[in-house]
Amino acid sequence: MRIQYAQCWEDPRTLARALEITPDDDVVSIASGGDNCFALLLNNPRSLTAVDLNPAQIHLVELKIQAIQKLDYDDFIGFVGAHPCRDRLKLYSCLRPGLSQESREYWDGQTENLFKGIIHCGKFEQYFSIFRRIVLPLIHNQKTVQQLLSASLFEEQKNFHEKVWNNRRWRWLFHLFFGKPLLGHLGRRPSYFRYVTVENVADELMKRTQKGLTEVQIKDNLFIEYILTGQYRNLETAHPYLQKSNFPFLKEHVGKIQLYCGSLEGYLGGLEKGSVSKFNLSDIFEYMSEQAFEQAIREILRVSCDDAKLAFWTLLVQRDIPQSLTDQIDSDTTVSDKLFPADRTFFYGSFNRWQIHLKGQSPAPVDQVYAHSFIKG
Repeated sequence: MRIQYAQCWEDPRTLARALEITPDDDVVSIASGGDNCFALLLNNPRSLTAVDLNPAQIHLVELKIQAIQKLDYDDFIGFVGAHPCRDRLKLYSCLRPGLSQESREYWDGQTENLFKGIIHCGKFEQYFSIFRRIVLPLIHNQKTVQQLLSASLFEEQKNFHEKVWNNRRWRWLFHLFFGKPLLGHLGRRPSYFRYVTVENVADELMKRTQKGLTEVQIKDNLFIEYILTGQYRNLETAHPYLQKSNFPFLKEHVGKIQLYCGSLEGYLGGLEKGSVSKFNLSDIFEYMSEQAFEQAIREILRVSCDDAKLAFWTLLVQRDIPQSLTDQIDSDTTVSDKLFPADRTFFYGSFNRWQIHLKGQSPAPVDQVYAHSFIKG
């Protein structure tokens, strides 16, 4: 199994503001690259479980946890790939004994990815690497890229995009590289588009990218910076777990994170009612049928405490509250509409924060609603 995402591609700032984690919270989070699990941990929830169907993602998060626990800050950021480092394989040999047997076996066979730095080893990150090395130089040189990233005012950013960046070659090569065929095979998986009905994916992503380059502040946008440069110039504006000021807290508390390799429904199925207060669900509903989606929401309702919150993004497949459950869930559009315009992951189609109000009701058991199991993308 391959690592799909070496980093999280959902904005941790949006997520933290939406979920409002407190020390009384029990959190379930999609693992992905682990970055947003670490971001949520900074608010010191009572418990946090990272869930992922892909074993390679769990191995990645486990290795990041070990690196936080065992290394000092400079060695840590060098090891993961945020700064240059010549000793990554040596540092791995120090971390290896603390890994589970499954993770040791996985990483022992990933020498090249360890050598390059693990935050660069995902299929999605390598897709952007191809874009950066092969496509982008055909459009703009490094000086132009740095000028874009250095824009400090919105007006400056918009003018630069209009007069310099958004030329014909940019638009043509963008449509070619970020169209459904290449995005599906090189960046994600073709199955991820199973429920997509958007006719022209490249057109839609171009509109969102234009918005991201003109309407979202670029000077601290870690996502645009990484896509265009493959690095972070200032780690204090990068993912929160890479920031030096957060490292002592994470070192002390990161052992609190529990890892579960399997489906979300598999994990929730083992929990009691009222066990979870906050959910970070990434964009997993994108890859489910309508029936599997409602099944998942019913299982979330079963394990949620009253007033629990869940947050998720959608890329190309919008998900609304199932009609049969609208009396138990509030879509919180006021919060979502406030947070989404400033979301730095400009390529998503929506951000959603829902709040659960059980009102003493219990949703019908999952197996009485649908016989379908989850569709795994």
